Amino acid sequence: MKAEAHQGEKPAPNDFKGRAAEHKPRERIELAGTASVASAEELLAVILKTGAAGCDVMELSRRLIDAFGSVEALVKCDFGTLKAGIDAYNKSHPKRKILGLGRVKTLELACAFELARRGYISPRNDRKPIISSSDAAEVFRAALPVGAERETFMALPLDVKRRPISAPQAISVGTVSGVSVHPRDVFSIAVRWNAFSLIVAHNHPSGNPTPSKRDIDLTKTLEESGKMIGIPLIDHIIVTDTSHFSFAADGLLDKPPAPPPARRSK
Repeated sequence: MKAEAHQGEKPAPNDFKGRAAEHKPRERIELAGTASVASAEELLAVILKTGAAGCDVMELSRRLIDAFGSVEALVKCDFGTLKAGIDAYNKSHPKRKILGLGRVKTLELACAFELARRGYISPRNDRKPIISSSDAAEVFRAALPVGAERETFMALPLDVKRRPISAPQAISVGTVSGVSVHPRDVFSIAVRWNAFSLIVAHNHPSGNPTPSKRDIDLTKTLEESGKMIGIPLIDHIIVTDTSHFSFAADGLLDKPPAPPPARRSK
C-alpha cells in the first residue's frame, strides 16, 4: 500500500494507467469474455472507473471493501448506509481515507447494489410468510455478514400475508455497541416498498440479545410511528449468531392485526 501524502506534500501519482493490459480488470474481462475472472476488488474498480491522486481505483476498491468488512456487507448497503460507513471509516483511518468517491459515484454504487439485490429476490409467490420470531430472525441473520463487528439496523417490508416484499433493507450501520436510527428512515423503507406491515431488527455483536433501554425506547417510538401512518410494526428482533430476542414474543409490543385468511380455490 502506498503512503498518502501529508498536508502540504504533493500526492503520489496513480500508477493504474501504466499497468500492463493483462493486469487491468476491464481488459482481462473483455479478453476472457466473462467477469468471473476478476476479483471482487477488480469488479468494483470497473464500476468505480477512476480513483484519486494517491489512491488509484484498485486501492479505492480495497479501502471501500475494508470499510464495510466484506463484499457481502458492502453490496447490502443503500445510499445512506454507504455515506455513513464511508464517513465513519475516514474518521478512523485518516491516513488511509476513501478518496475520489463523491455524491454521484456513491449514488451510482447504491443503484448498482439495489439492482443486484432486486435481481436476486425470489418471486413473491415463492416467499414464505413470517409466522414466528424464529422465522424473522433467520431472515435477518442471513442478511448479516458472518462475524459482523458493528451493529446494523434493518427493516423487512411485508405484504398483507406477512410475506417479505424484499430482502432486509439496511438502514444504518453503527458501532460495536450501538446504532442510531430515525423513524423517518425506517418507515421510508415501508413506503418505498408499499408495505402492509414491517419487521425491524438489529444485531448485537456481543452475542447477548438482551435489549438495552435505548432499544426498548426506540421500539416504542417505532410502534407509535407505525400506528400513526397505518403501517404496523409487527416485531423488533435482536439477533446474534446463535440466538435472538423478540419484542413481540416478550409482550413488549401490542398485538398486530392478523393477516387475512388464505382464499380457498373453488
